[in-house]
Amino acid sequence: MNILLIKQTSLGDVVHATAVLRSVRLAHPKASITMLTSTTAADVFRCSPDVDRLLTFDRYRIKSDWWRRPLWTLGHFRSTFRAVRDREFEIALDLQGSWKTVIFLWAARANQRCVKGRWWFARRFHQPQLHAIAEMEGVLSLCGIEPRQHCSILPVIDADRQSMREVLDRFNVANQRVALFCPRTRWPTKNWPLANFVELVAKLDEDFFVIFTGSVEDQQPIAEALMALPQTRVTSLAGQLSLSEYFALVSMADLVLTGDSLPMHVASAYNRPVVALFGPTDEARVGPRSDHAVAVRAVTDCQRCYRRITCPRDCISQITSEQVSEAINQVLGCGCPSDMSCASTTPEGGSQ
Repeated sequence: MNILLIKQTSLGDVVHATAVLRSVRLAHPKASITMLTSTTAADVFRCSPDVDRLLTFDRYRIKSDWWRRPLWTLGHFRSTFRAVRDREFEIALDLQGSWKTVIFLWAARANQRCVKGRWWFARRFHQPQLHAIAEMEGVLSLCGIEPRQHCSILPVIDADRQSMREVLDRFNVANQRVALFCPRTRWPTKNWPLANFVELVAKLDEDFFVIFTGSVEDQQPIAEALMALPQTRVTSLAGQLSLSEYFALVSMADLVLTGDSLPMHVASAYNRPVVALFGPTDEARVGPRSDHAVAVRAVTDCQRCYRRITCPRDCISQITSEQVSEAINQVLGCGCPSDMSCASTTPEGGSQ
């Protein structure tokens, strides 16, 4: 039995899709599962025991270069179409439902096509008020697959874990706990002020060593913000880790502080203590699904506007350091109010 799953972006949403992927594997343990994702998200699935065949589509390069390299763009679409169509699928599932994904669902030779959204040519499920994972589970239900894994799953390979152990050894943190501070997201409206993250370093227990993470573009502002802090307590690895190395580092962390972005979803997948700061997005739809998570929101009449660049209320900045400190104490004390268990299940039924 051949099954096709399509999920390309964004990275946090792709991490969500690993829960649905596991449900498919549990329903059809002997199937050959093909996953089509973006090149930037390939590491999410590269080591997954649930994926037999990984296809990638370079959607971000197409977005930036299509007008400069039209022939390459057409060729890349054509080669991806061929890869999708080179076998017949009993089931094809589009877990994203954007035009850049449904063209491959439409092109697939499949007996059943199911999609998130309202596309006319496939069986469709569209309930955006649900949590992102729950909505993808609705797509599964269209083809008779029972959701059995409700939290994300991210395997860590030994080489990446060893690499991160060596990094931590460089900072002499053998007798300390590790806190990851992840101050930047792709949306400016989801960014809690960097100065607030820096302020919280001093409020953590002294046995914490704090590592700031981020992209290459975040290196300079983070480095400048940390200049006044002692190197014995804090460092920055922004722009220095591969995606799989970053996953390994999060899996080893004792605390993760982040906005609504990839680190939140990764920490949730590993059930690490995570404090997630919310502004324009809705924690009920995209929040962490784990037993050790606290979502923090300023006490305002926030409308969950989902604006990416500017927000007239600037809700995220209204979260106070005191609120975050309280949430950190709560999550470290395991007093997290959560009704969403994150017990991960392997295909054989054991613990991940």
